[in-house]
Amino acid sequence: MPGTPRTRARLALLLALAAFSAPAARASDEPAQDGRRRQDIAFAEIPAHSAADAPFAVPATATSGLPVELRIISGPAVLDQGKFRLTGEPGLVIVRASQPGNAAFQPARDAERAFTVRPRPSAPAFTSQPAAADATVGGPILMSVEVSGEPAPSLQWRKDGSPIDGATGRALEIAQAAASDAGSYDVTASNPSGTAASQRVTVMVGRRSQFVSFQAPGGPLVAGQPVTLSASASSGLPVRFEVSSGPGFLTGATLTAQAGAVVVRAVQPGDSGYDAASPVTQTLIFSPAPGR
Repeated sequence: MPGTPRTRARLALLLALAAFSAPAARASDEPAQDGRRRQDIAFAEIPAHSAADAPFAVPATATSGLPVELRIISGPAVLDQGKFRLTGEPGLVIVRASQPGNAAFQPARDAERAFTVRPRPSAPAFTSQPAAADATVGGPILMSVEVSGEPAPSLQWRKDGSPIDGATGRALEIAQAAASDAGSYDVTASNPSGTAASQRVTVMVGRRSQFVSFQAPGGPLVAGQPVTLSASASSGLPVRFEVSSGPGFLTGATLTAQAGAVVVRAVQPGDSGYDAASPVTQTLIFSPAPGR
């Protein structure tokens, strides 16, 4: 190689850099065994469409520049003058792209794509309405609806005409009702095609029932000797005692009486969550004190 050693080394370095930076030949430009070049199909993903969409084109190209043939394998669509025309039914469409090659290019490997056809847009319509409900304080309330529409409508439950925060599902559930949950309920359904409102229904929330258990005191009852009375309510609320008749008087749950019959009543008047319990009475017979 002519030139100084430094010149020859610089030339060798330049040749090496040029060889490293030269682009590799594309597979489609390399000759195949039969002398024809390979080719590939570029076929992008196809987005979902509505059954009401107008005909549309789907681009597919070959690296050879040769025309690509599209064919529908299955689904609710047909090819019409190079465009996809949807038949109006929802479903899954599978499309195949092919390029059979020519004297210069081998056939390309087929490419397949699939896309979803959604139902035609439609306004919301209630197919099942909410039902009125009677509940008790602390008990559950459950109401539900069924609604059609495309796309699927968004829902909003309302109480007395005002939206309920977070109540956007098909069902409205209140695990433990309060008296304030009583009122008028409905639900609205909305999508781009319109808005619909369900019928209004009334929810009643009443107080729960309760009962009183009044245990008769054991042992002999003697005039002048205090007796502790015992009663309980199923609600857990406190029970009070009253003397209905007879020679007795009460201090809280302690009864002191003279000889004779004393009628005592156990009462629980209820509160905001419970109705009053039916009073329960006991007739207690006090015998005279010994020596009298």
